[in-house]
Amino acid sequence: MRKHDSGPSRRPTHHASGSDSGSARHAGIKRVSGNKMTRGDSSSRSGNTSRGGPGRRGSLIFLLIPLVILIAGAAVFTRFYRQYKSNTFVEQSYVDSWDQLTDPNIPALTDSSGSAVTPPPEATPLPTPTDIPLEPPNLNDVDIKNDPIIRKEPIDPDIENILVIGIDGADIDNEGHRSDTMLIVSINRKTREARLVSVMRDIWTYFPNRHSWNKINASYAFGGPGQTVNILNEGFGLDIQEYIVMDFSGYKEVIDILGGVTIKLSADEAGKVPGISGAGTYTLTGEQALAYSRIRKIDSDFVRVQRQRNVLLALFKEMREKDPVTQYNLAVDALEFMRSNIPATDITGRFLSLAVQIDSSMDQMTIPGKGMYKVHDGATWYMSIKWEEQTEALHEFLYGG
Repeated sequence: MRKHDSGPSRRPTHHASGSDSGSARHAGIKRVSGNKMTRGDSSSRSGNTSRGGPGRRGSLIFLLIPLVILIAGAAVFTRFYRQYKSNTFVEQSYVDSWDQLTDPNIPALTDSSGSAVTPPPEATPLPTPTDIPLEPPNLNDVDIKNDPIIRKEPIDPDIENILVIGIDGADIDNEGHRSDTMLIVSINRKTREARLVSVMRDIWTYFPNRHSWNKINASYAFGGPGQTVNILNEGFGLDIQEYIVMDFSGYKEVIDILGGVTIKLSADEAGKVPGISGAGTYTLTGEQALAYSRIRKIDSDFVRVQRQRNVLLALFKEMREKDPVTQYNLAVDALEFMRSNIPATDITGRFLSLAVQIDSSMDQMTIPGKGMYKVHDGATWYMSIKWEEQTEALHEFLYGG
């Protein structure tokens, strides 16, 4: 960790003599008739153009440099492609409707006429403890249980929405196999702009395939990233078809390779991060950044989500400042802590495109928005939201802005 000094910094200066620079500019050049310029004497000229002379060697070196860079880049690209395809890519299945996903062993709730009904949260019995395992989530969960994704037609062909699911497999305080973070990255292919939507994990939502209500982040435990995509699409009328699952506990190694991430800490936050003595802007190590993202109880869940978002944005910022070969090497290291259904032929360019486009200046939104929810703090803490108004606001943000 190192703290950033906010005081003025001195910039080194370079001094050069005007006469010296002028003579250097014209050294070895003489003007001849017809306003033509020629270099030095004839012996120098013939020496530079002779077969095998220094001029030829210089030209060869000039041509070889980009060739070497191209070969190195191709090698890293191939390494990334192969590792992604063998270790990260998820063979995702798809269906056309909820009817193909509903568990026939779970009876639907009906009214007196026999029609299916959606009861309010207060009238829904709490799920039994056996519904969700108690241990933290793991990337291997994706390989074990992952529901098919219900196909959706694009709402706007120029806009692509990708769901980023964050889990923290090493956080013993995490509640069961639930996802910890849900971010919708929306990319406008036409304008090359990106927008970011954070979805609060405690939103109380309806699960059509289970005929019951639960917190929205329980979808990952019930059916992996496939069910999480389906629940978000169902609740908010979205068209998400692709996802990236990231295990934040592994990203501390990537952060250390980058040399740390720059984060501004409050006094309360600083007290929860090892090795930090007070409020300020710090370059955090991977371990410190992870501790910062796990902070709970000092403020609201909205702020906790913002902290996780801060680490992710800082990580992408550091990646953008690296050269292309280093970016690919870092991306290869990150693959160990990812799962995704984006095809390998697409991810090689699109993953780095995401890293370039995601920054703190992009338009951001949090669901639920101000005035769109009510907190319930009984036996289960959750947020009920105004679905119609919230969906309208979200669509305006993603498609209408």
